[in-house]
Amino acid sequence: GTLDGNSPAYTVERLESHTKARSPRAQSVVFLGCQDVVMRGIRIVNTPSWAVRPAGCDRVLIDGITILNDLGLVNSDGIDIDCSRSVRIVNCHVEAGDDAISIKGRREIAAQYGACEDIVVTGCVLESHCCAFRLGCESCVDFRRIVFSESVIRRSHRGIAIDCRDESVIEDILFSGIQIDTVHSHRVWWHEGEAIWICQVPDIPGHYASDTDSRVARLRNIVFRDISITTEQGVYVQGADGEHHPGDILFDNVRVHMHKRSKHAAGFMDPRPNRPGFAVAGHRGIEEDTPWGTLFRHDLPAFFFDRARDITLRHCRVTWAEDLPEVYSHALEAHATPGLVLEGFQGTAARPGLPAIRVDGPQPLVRQGIGCATS
Repeated sequence: GTLDGNSPAYTVERLESHTKARSPRAQSVVFLGCQDVVMRGIRIVNTPSWAVRPAGCDRVLIDGITILNDLGLVNSDGIDIDCSRSVRIVNCHVEAGDDAISIKGRREIAAQYGACEDIVVTGCVLESHCCAFRLGCESCVDFRRIVFSESVIRRSHRGIAIDCRDESVIEDILFSGIQIDTVHSHRVWWHEGEAIWICQVPDIPGHYASDTDSRVARLRNIVFRDISITTEQGVYVQGADGEHHPGDILFDNVRVHMHKRSKHAAGFMDPRPNRPGFAVAGHRGIEEDTPWGTLFRHDLPAFFFDRARDITLRHCRVTWAEDLPEVYSHALEAHATPGLVLEGFQGTAARPGLPAIRVDGPQPLVRQGIGCATS
């Protein structure tokens, strides 16, 4: 059967960039504090807000469902797993204006229901004008033993996002066998077409995070394996001063092909939300200040690490399309990232005269040689 959320009833105006809608908008299917939940073989369309939200649930199976939302509508998420455990999402097709699949821990239920653990997402096709697969954002609980595998991300504004801004521990996370296709978006949206985006920059007080810096997120054993990427932006790992250094990350057989096909401008780094005074290393100025933080002008390497730690690139490869704008730059750019290891890394710069690798700070440990020159 089909569940129609009637999002056109909430529409104020359809613009080329996005859909303006009135609020409040209700979530469509919510399971709160349930056990042994099965959703199978249904079709959900036009939901004005989140389509499916298991919150505080145990043993959930979401199998073979299709979600088709307005791609221009902010907050029209597909599936939001909130403070739940033993969840399987398999064989699903999700098109969403906001996150297609999001795993989170909302503060209002976190104390009662706790961590997100033992979650498998596999065999899915995802398309989003936000993040196709997001882990965190609302991250005041821990996230453990999560697998996202054998899936396709297409035409999305951000592919995989790990948003670790609050006090959570995020550990034992595997991404495997995924095809990612991402593009730049209209400025009305956050996200700059990143294929993989990991950010541990303190959030704005009162947004999703706590109002203090007394606790720091911790990442442990994060693995990206056998990932094929076609993207306008690449892989972006962003930390901050103090103890906010994302790390213990392995990129194993990650292939990145950088190209430009959308009409939207390239050359920006987007760590938002971020606090006043924060800046991305190597930026070329501020493009835009917003209530949620700053968008920075920046050259675009295929891999970019800033104030991260303990990252390994194993048998990763970078290639470039022809006739790219001059903002496209190095195969790898790293700033203040100790513990960087390169094993069989291959790639050139986007154009002649640029080094393939730019490192500012501790130099990488090179194993098995690399197919490019450093500076």
